[in-house]
Amino acid sequence: MHVEIARHPLDRVPLSLIIDDSTVLVNLNYFFLRDRNLADGQARRWEDVPVVHPESFTREFAEFCLAHGVRGKFSVVPCPAALGRLDEGLPLFSPAQQDSWLRMCRELIVPAFDITPEMLTHTFVLDLQTFRPVEPPIWEQYEWETLPIDQEELVFEYIATACRILANCGLPPEGVTSPGGFGGRTLDFYARVAGDAVRSVTGNPTPYFFKRVSNEGTVETPVWYADRDAGTAVGEIIASTGDWTGSWTGYGEADADRYLTADLQGGRLPELIDAGEPVIFCSHWQGFYGMHNEDRRGFRVLQVVVQRLQELDPSGERTRWMKCSEITNYACAREMAEVLVEGNTITLDLPVLVPDLTLRITGAPVVSVAVQGRPLRRATCRRDFSTDTFLTEPDGALLAFSPAERRVTVTLQTASR
Repeated sequence: MHVEIARHPLDRVPLSLIIDDSTVLVNLNYFFLRDRNLADGQARRWEDVPVVHPESFTREFAEFCLAHGVRGKFSVVPCPAALGRLDEGLPLFSPAQQDSWLRMCRELIVPAFDITPEMLTHTFVLDLQTFRPVEPPIWEQYEWETLPIDQEELVFEYIATACRILANCGLPPEGVTSPGGFGGRTLDFYARVAGDAVRSVTGNPTPYFFKRVSNEGTVETPVWYADRDAGTAVGEIIASTGDWTGSWTGYGEADADRYLTADLQGGRLPELIDAGEPVIFCSHWQGFYGMHNEDRRGFRVLQVVVQRLQELDPSGERTRWMKCSEITNYACAREMAEVLVEGNTITLDLPVLVPDLTLRITGAPVVSVAVQGRPLRRATCRRDFSTDTFLTEPDGALLAFSPAERRVTVTLQTASR
């Protein structure tokens, strides 16, 4: 008999929507495009890019996601374009306007999405004493693609400050998002320091970071700096699609067929789902809104793709919407778990506890399952397979439960061959 922890909880392919570049009301891309043109002499379109993303639009998006079960990650840039700190108020808006947006975010976005900073500004690197751009100016996504590893305390405090600002706003982050290339050339250093920084603010033993995108082939969910004794690790979420929802400019390509065609056969998603690879959408908030309130190019694409996914998997047997933190926490749990099999008894040592932990048994016809002496219910089909159930397969079974303690004993009854 062979026992392993299934790659995904409930043996369903995770679906998760990453929203980058979002923040309170302001479209930081207006300022990024304006200021970056001055820095590198390019002539990016910026003058007709909207300055504000209305709260009403964000609310509509959040309500759609809640109604359709869409989950993922939503960035909130703490000091957008170096305009000011969210916990002290942006000069463009009144306190009442900002408080209304933050309340909406806590009530409607947080239930379905992790909140992460996208470092401090998504533009200039700030002096942490003055909160003004350092001189000479450098950019988070360009010069800090290679983080100053000889200034570890500075990098730690920079990331921790971004997290602390969000926590001060009632939005404690589950991890961090890279603005552009931030940390990409010093990834192992970035993973360690980001994990320590998030943990210092929230106490989360398994925070995550988002930096990389892989829009072809297989997609891993790496686990960094796992410490079984401490029960700590840093997860990494890697996006598995390109951005075909208007892109980071807000006026880029928007095409639902790039994800999933109307006949449910083409696009990136069937390839991922058929291979059991996580479907992690890479999207940008400015693309969801587009150029004005009637544009909404990215949001319209999302609505079409969500409908097509429902048609592709109407009973939810193959796929499942998850927050990014739920995906990375499960990967950490799976990476750090120890599984010992003696006869029909399975002993698990679980430094990280996650809901819907799923075991796959092969090589034995399973008749019944008990976890810590408590019997699991037999699921009659994949649609009904959920936590505290087991599902028999031709040569074994799947079983799922939500462990409450580190040491868990699973006992099986098997049929004689």
